[in-house]
Amino acid sequence: MNTKISADNAPATAPEPPPVPRTALLAEAIGYAGGALVIIAGLYLASELWPDIPTGAALALAAVACAALGAAGAALRTAGSPPTRRLRSVLWLMSTASLAAFAGILGDQVAHLSPAGTTLVTAAAATVYGTALWLRTRAALQHLAVYASAAVLVGTAVAQLAPGTGDWAPGLGIWALSALWGGAVSRGYLVPRGAGYFAAGAGLLAGAQLAMDVPAGYLLALATVAGLLAGGVLLREVWLAGMGAVGVLLVVPQTAERFLPASAATPLAVFAAGAVLVGSAVWLAKRRARSG
Repeated sequence: MNTKISADNAPATAPEPPPVPRTALLAEAIGYAGGALVIIAGLYLASELWPDIPTGAALALAAVACAALGAAGAALRTAGSPPTRRLRSVLWLMSTASLAAFAGILGDQVAHLSPAGTTLVTAAAATVYGTALWLRTRAALQHLAVYASAAVLVGTAVAQLAPGTGDWAPGLGIWALSALWGGAVSRGYLVPRGAGYFAAGAGLLAGAQLAMDVPAGYLLALATVAGLLAGGVLLREVWLAGMGAVGVLLVVPQTAERFLPASAATPLAVFAAGAVLVGSAVWLAKRRARSG
């Protein structure tokens, strides 16, 4: 029997992607440095060389930075060039930060809003602008920028609508936003999925942490940690599982200290939680090895 495998019958291998041109990587690095210098120069000018900068000049500086960085990103040809796409994403993130600075100065020094009102204006402007950029790019940085702005907007709005509730009401608002965000990611409405799950997981933990201002918040925090761990396994999303592990480190010691007597019970509870997690990880790894 002829066991020799001919070249025609050999299994096909995926072609390796072409190497990224050095000029593209160089342009990416130069762009990062240039954008950072624009931001640093503005901060240095405002704080050191011109500490009493007039409001009009500060607004003009922020507006010019926003427009220049935004235009620079829009001028890039990103088709088939990952470094150029990354550079555009970073430039537009800096442009969003400059717009947030412009809105903050406008609300504080021109409209004379309260700190909460200024935060609302700043977060709303960044959310709208960031959403427009995300619709253009579907990039991870724009996704995270939109989520962060929306979380600040929701948390501040809830604090204004429910004064005197402490941190738990804003935390609950951020938690609800994050839960809806994660649902939208799982249905494919918000991309990329990795960035979406990272944002949703971080927001769920942050909201639950704020909600621990009241006793019922501890139950929400524990349920959140369990949900993140289960969701990470069921959806096979490392970000959710990783956030669940971080949640264990944050929530379990605080819960044990809050509800268990000041004795060896607290470290024993934390040890038990860690042992359960390690055992679950080993069991899942063995199960996957047998099924694979």
